[in-house]
Amino acid sequence: MENIYRIKKVIHNYYRVNKELSFGGGPTEDGEKYIEKVNIEKEILNYFGLPLTSKYIKLIWSIFDISENIDEVTSILLEELEKKSNEFKASKEKNMSSKLLEGVKNNKEAFDLFPDIEIDLNLYTLFIYNEILIQQKQDIELVIQEFEKIKGKESLMNIYQLSQLANDYETSSYYKMLKNKQLFFLDDFINWCKTRDNQKINSHLNIAIKNEDAIQSLCLAFRLFLYYKNQGYSMEKAKKHSGLINDRVFKLVQYVYTHS
Repeated sequence: MENIYRIKKVIHNYYRVNKELSFGGGPTEDGEKYIEKVNIEKEILNYFGLPLTSKYIKLIWSIFDISENIDEVTSILLEELEKKSNEFKASKEKNMSSKLLEGVKNNKEAFDLFPDIEIDLNLYTLFIYNEILIQQKQDIELVIQEFEKIKGKESLMNIYQLSQLANDYETSSYYKMLKNKQLFFLDDFINWCKTRDNQKINSHLNIAIKNEDAIQSLCLAFRLFLYYKNQGYSMEKAKKHSGLINDRVFKLVQYVYTHS
């Protein structure tokens, strides 16, 4: 977890804001102070990887009712939230594990499976699912750990750039940045890319393969956008969740999808 002193400072600030809100007449009298309080609650729960739900917010409130001693309250709150964090993580991993295994058993496509369990769709996660989990039947816990490590837009971009190289994968900056994440299957992915490259000797055909990979990645992004749209998300939220916030990029991806 991040620096413990920072989160202690946040909790102390929450204590102050909560007191000021109470003395000021509550949310109806000071809406801005209430919003500040909610934002701090979100920050505290984010630190522990917990969602902003009434269950965990009420836990914070109940602990603040225990004592007027802020240091004592902080200590109890940290202990309780860490315990809840571990429980939440275990439950989440169990849910992800069961859905992944069910997906493998039923030959479910990654695109249909990943959004439900919040796994990013990119060439690396597809490789892990199809080649590592389905083909090699690797340990499910190891696979889940890998999915967690590779989350984020930066990783997505590095994976894409790495997969587009024709050679010298290991000497690229993209490889080094991903290697720093201690990805367990990264070298397997590199070997898979090399095998793919060697399937076609003709350089022109190699370029065609690269182009096809790029088109596939763009289509995946738009399919993800459509998935969220069909789930009832607004246009903007669907774009955000599929990484297509930029209008120019969205139009390009839409064109590729409709013409491929």
